[in-house]
Amino acid sequence: MAVLTDRNGTVWSINRRLWPFPGDALDLTFGLFEVLIGVLFALVWPFWLLAKFCGVRWVITIERDGHQVGRELVRGWGKSKRRVHEIAQEVAAGGRSGHMVI
Repeated sequence: MAVLTDRNGTVWSINRRLWPFPGDALDLTFGLFEVLIGVLFALVWPFWLLAKFCGVRWVITIERDGHQVGRELVRGWGKSKRRVHEIAQEVAAGGRSGHMVI
């Protein structure tokens, strides 16, 4: 995961998604239904992770000030790590800022 600030002071976050399901966290405080969904996700997650190491593409998310502005699919752990680094360098150089000076 890379977190950096561009020349205009905008905070960027570039990372691989390690949790394949919607949402950042699952609130399990309301009842049995939520507990069952949490257990199901916990049982499925190791197989999902194994599939990633067997060649399924990683999702790289690009966030600007907390809002997702991009998403890329990259096959392989090493390639996805290199791509995160490339995007971080591009942001640091001002290539994705959206700020134009004439």
